[in-house]
Amino acid sequence: MVKPDILLAAPHRLLFLIGVVQLAAMMLWWLTVLSGLLLGMAAPAGGDIPQVLLHAPILVYLALPPLFFGFLLTVFPRWMGYPDLERESFAPVAGGYGLATLLSWGAVLSGNDRLLAAAFASASFACLWGFSALLSIALRERHDGKAPTWHGWSILAAFVFGLIGQIALMAFILNPAAATLSLANSLGLWAMLLPVFVTVCHRMIPFFAGNVVEGYVRWRPNWILGAYWGLTMLMIAGQLLTVSFLQTFAALLLSALTLLMSWKWWPRAKAPALFWVLIIGFAWAPVGYALWAISSLGLPIGRAPEHALTIGFAGSLLIAMITRVTQGHSGRPLELPLAGKFAFVGMQIAAAARIATALYAEDGFWLVISAIIFLIAFLPWAARNARIYLSPRKDGKPG
Repeated sequence: MVKPDILLAAPHRLLFLIGVVQLAAMMLWWLTVLSGLLLGMAAPAGGDIPQVLLHAPILVYLALPPLFFGFLLTVFPRWMGYPDLERESFAPVAGGYGLATLLSWGAVLSGNDRLLAAAFASASFACLWGFSALLSIALRERHDGKAPTWHGWSILAAFVFGLIGQIALMAFILNPAAATLSLANSLGLWAMLLPVFVTVCHRMIPFFAGNVVEGYVRWRPNWILGAYWGLTMLMIAGQLLTVSFLQTFAALLLSALTLLMSWKWWPRAKAPALFWVLIIGFAWAPVGYALWAISSLGLPIGRAPEHALTIGFAGSLLIAMITRVTQGHSGRPLELPLAGKFAFVGMQIAAAARIATALYAEDGFWLVISAIIFLIAFLPWAARNARIYLSPRKDGKPG
């Protein structure tokens, strides 16, 4: 039997466990939905809300945030020079997302929209609690007269948009006639999910590379974050106002900006595998934004931009970042294990397959194949990590 003291020994343990289980369960559910809709196979019962509309909200607001908070509640105090958080700061976040996970499974399997609303409400509570915990650290930093940690404030800005997106999502779930789902999806992807990953990379990649790559010059000017946020807001405005020129212009500049970041961060000397998965994963960002610019011009490329950014960019970085935290905080060496290598390579294949499917008119058979590839890559890695979160550290240290 797993002792609660192990799961709550550090912020990342229970939250990472919830996140990897929810993401795996969500993709299994999505595979059955796709198989039922596109191949005539059995599919879960659906409620009044079509299940195809739930894929993005479940991913953005239920599956990924526990992983975000598991990471951020661990590193935020360290970024700002404060002690690790006590469990009363992070246990309610894990509890809220854990409850949301259970409710969401019941909702999608039974087609009960009330359970679905309760799941997203629980996730919103958890997000608000986690946001408040992070904000208190940032405000303490300002109160103590320290210079602001801009990475922290960038993360907080992303969660403000995420909370607004969850309000819009709840309005849709309670009244499917409300035209707020697109706003919820747009804010969740472009203003929360992607900025969190970009901000963490801006902080993490130069720091990590400076420790493991000989002669590496750390490059992370703060103007990059400002430019990224400005262009992101411009692109979202173009989407909401249906001004294609703004979308295209902003997406092209975002592609150029993230390409510059990739080039400046690319190692010019030998680097370990755990760093290569970070930098290769980030290289999907300019591809995804370039595809969005193409899409905003009206060219028929389906959902290729979104999946280049969610599977290619976010999926790859998820494997890289969580592996690094899991290895380091479990007393294991900072290296990429076999399951991590398999997951990362599989994520590249899944992203390429999903983009190819989008380019070929979203063919149902290949949609199913891309989901299967994702699961084959993800499940062994998730199972290995889950076992680690349920076990004490190998070196006997606390945490």
